[in-house]
Amino acid sequence: LGFRLFVPTTSAQAILSGIVELAVTVLTPCLIIMKAFRTRFFRAVQAWLPTLLPSLATALLIFLVLIPFICETLVVRANPMAPTLLGEHWRGKCRECGHPSFCSPEDARYRRPETSGMICENFHVNEGADVSQRILGPDRILVAKFFRPERWNLVVFRHPNDSSTLDVKRLVGLPGETIHIEGGKVWANGRQLEPPEHLDGIEYLSESSGWFDGTWGSPDRPAVLGADEYFVLGDFSLRSNDSRTWEEGAVGHNPFAVPQSHMRGVVTHIYWPPQRWRILR
Repeated sequence: LGFRLFVPTTSAQAILSGIVELAVTVLTPCLIIMKAFRTRFFRAVQAWLPTLLPSLATALLIFLVLIPFICETLVVRANPMAPTLLGEHWRGKCRECGHPSFCSPEDARYRRPETSGMICENFHVNEGADVSQRILGPDRILVAKFFRPERWNLVVFRHPNDSSTLDVKRLVGLPGETIHIEGGKVWANGRQLEPPEHLDGIEYLSESSGWFDGTWGSPDRPAVLGADEYFVLGDFSLRSNDSRTWEEGAVGHNPFAVPQSHMRGVVTHIYWPPQRWRILR
């Protein structure tokens, strides 16, 4: 890992910075070899080049095998999956149970915090108390590519409306099912689903002020999934843009659906920061 001698502010400075870093990376080991073995620069370069082979092999293994087929690491960028996964956030105390509660930091563009809708570790949503305005860092997660997605897993996928964007949500609806939300619970084919024990207390909204008319998955507008489609929700239902609220989907698919072809993997661990370490599958 290298470091930047300065932070470039223009494209010319960025190019110059790259040239300087490359020169330092190449020259430093070659000069050391020249000094240690009292040889010419060209011979030092010849001696240095073979040392790159292990690094090159490792890089190829990572980019050609590990990331596409085995696993990858990602940084959580927002809080629709709070309290399970956290992006940059503020921390407070739940007025209902006293446990830690979380929200996104104040939006500098509008100078408006979202403390009126914080969510705690027990999934209570209320106005947090004793909110610290110190911004805490995001979770870093491990995503496994070899697991078959199952209901209640956290899944990473390419967004149906923008395949260049990765998203993470909880998988609740499986191919061929008819999904709706009623009484804070998810129903599949007319049967209420029971979430796992660690999700006790979670409630999903089928409608909310500010959403577009006719959200998907409401009792009046159930989501009928195709043979290769999934329905996903955020744990922080009040703040989540998910299958309920999408107005446009992938080509050839329902607006509310994540196609199988867009699935990237299953979240198995939070590995950083240490105090947030979790096994999720």
